[in-house]
Amino acid sequence: MRLVKILRLTFVAIVIGLLSGVSIGVFLILLEKSINLNLTYYNLIWFLPVSGSLMTFLYKKFGGNSNKGNNIIIENINGSNEEIKFIMAPLVFIGTVLTHLFGGSVGREGTGVQIGGTIANSLCKLLNYKEDKKILLITGMAAGFSSVFGTPLAGTIFALEVSAIGSISYNSMLPAITAAIVGDRVVRFLGVKHTHFDFPPVEPFLFTNIFRVIVMSICFGLVSRLFIEMTKLFKYILGKYIKNNYLKAFIGGSLMVSVTLIIGNRVYNNLSLGLLTGAFDKEVPYFAFLIKLVLTTLCLGAGYQGGEVTPLFVIGATLGSTLANIFGVPRAVAASLGLVSVFAGATNAPIACFIMYIELFGSVNIVFAMVVCIISVIISGKKGIYSSQLWIE
Repeated sequence: MRLVKILRLTFVAIVIGLLSGVSIGVFLILLEKSINLNLTYYNLIWFLPVSGSLMTFLYKKFGGNSNKGNNIIIENINGSNEEIKFIMAPLVFIGTVLTHLFGGSVGREGTGVQIGGTIANSLCKLLNYKEDKKILLITGMAAGFSSVFGTPLAGTIFALEVSAIGSISYNSMLPAITAAIVGDRVVRFLGVKHTHFDFPPVEPFLFTNIFRVIVMSICFGLVSRLFIEMTKLFKYILGKYIKNNYLKAFIGGSLMVSVTLIIGNRVYNNLSLGLLTGAFDKEVPYFAFLIKLVLTTLCLGAGYQGGEVTPLFVIGATLGSTLANIFGVPRAVAASLGLVSVFAGATNAPIACFIMYIELFGSVNIVFAMVVCIISVIISGKKGIYSSQLWIE
């Protein structure tokens, strides 16, 4: 690109970062308050089925194709001309906050990516930058991901990598990293503390243990695949036997409520950050990863709004903590590798997950981090949580 065009797009990226940072900063503040309310007032969980039906109504009445979520942004990056409606941003904002307020088991990255992508698309229309739409949408995704997790490098690579596996848009790099940094700084300026977790130091692990790491990587990849297939299964079963979308959301929410009451605690509701942080320095229930997986895929399959990334972190870290007992690996090592590996397998974004490992844990065991991310992607297969991804051989 010419220098003038690069500078122009970088300036637009600053605006995208600012607007995304403000929007997502407010979102994260409200999200934290809603989770605290849910944990304080246990009876709020009874309203989860009703909130699901309400959001189903709002999406059907006003959303149009907005229920496609992240996939419609990825499709537009890959050349689709299907309209990205601005209403998608406020709908996913409200839907995610309500889901967490009433105890649903979902994440938050989907909300950030959709807000960032919607803002970028709106600016693209306003400025009539049709030929630069792909670059600006990638920039919006980077701003959204970075603003949610406080990881600008991982957010940039995720946005560059996730839409077309095997191809990276180098023209998008400077605008994407600019928006990611600006979005992250704005969120921090608003007083939001990113969940970077109080992890214990990750111990160095001898390279002679590479075989154990490979076996664990295969386990991580299989669980990534299970997450993908379970999400599809719940969507298929609920869609086949419950034709009414309002009833589908209500029944899905009711099942979530029932399981919560059977378990007898709220460990698996919301983001499950307590379960995540505990996986690094103490034993967790052996099947914690499976319970979180089932509840999250149930909520997503029933149509509840949020995201998959934080639940994938929880699933990966708790699985790693469990495997640490089996393979004799230091718990913090196994949990940290599991966190990024399961995420990589589900998103088909090994480079972004490797960069996230470095941002979260530093440079210790980075060779193992890259190995587990690559193997997990291979084992999980080409189908990820984003059905609109393209594979370029």
